[in-house]
Amino acid sequence: MKKLQTGSVVVGVLMAEIGLVFLAGCRNPGQSTLPPSAVSTALHAFPPLPKGDVYADETVPTAETPIETGDTLEVVIRRGAGEEKYSSLVRENGSVSVGFMEVAVGGITVAEAERRVQEAARPFMREPRAQIALKKKLLKVKRVFVFGDVKKPGMVPMARDMTVLQALAAADNFQETALLEEIRVVRGGDFAKPHILTADLARVFTYGDLSRNLPLEENDVIFVPREQLGDAREAALKIMPILQVAIMPIYPAYLIPALTTFKP
Repeated sequence: MKKLQTGSVVVGVLMAEIGLVFLAGCRNPGQSTLPPSAVSTALHAFPPLPKGDVYADETVPTAETPIETGDTLEVVIRRGAGEEKYSSLVRENGSVSVGFMEVAVGGITVAEAERRVQEAARPFMREPRAQIALKKKLLKVKRVFVFGDVKKPGMVPMARDMTVLQALAAADNFQETALLEEIRVVRGGDFAKPHILTADLARVFTYGDLSRNLPLEENDVIFVPREQLGDAREAALKIMPILQVAIMPIYPAYLIPALTTFKP
């Protein structure tokens, strides 16, 4: 009997200690434990984050993409059975050299550039046919940053008219424990005075209300907090192996007397 009482005390102490650790682990990672007075007043003014050139969906040239300074044109001019190939960089004045010819191509599409090259070559060639491949200069892509309870946090290339919901989809979606009602969007290159917005995607999925699915701007930082249940679940996953190791030696103290004193 004394062994059983001792075992009960040990189990009780273990459960109490584990409960304290469990509760300590139940904290939203987006919730600061510091009081408001702990916020530093001596903030450093950082320069604004660099701006990108294009949206992610503009990196692949289309039929409507204009030719710009720094682009490279791969030009093929066919005449009869033969052809001539040229590769030239578009200069600052918007012109490009095709052999000994100078052709103005700045700001126009590839189709219009082909027409101009054919016109320029016509006095020197019989029925020239031009084909141009546009290679854009090295582009910087606009971006946003997604952190918190998502599957792939980090930098996300920004498409035109991107929203918080689309940014989370680009981050391989949110975790099941994400707190969708209180997603934070930190905006502003001036770190001393950031603009903090709140997006509520739970309204999107519950009511189809897109009013809180905020449109994003370049260099926005999106943080997805985790609900308290998710913190408790994560703490439980860490504690259960410890609990099993601690209780396993005590099992015989309960099982053996119960088996030996069993009466039909």
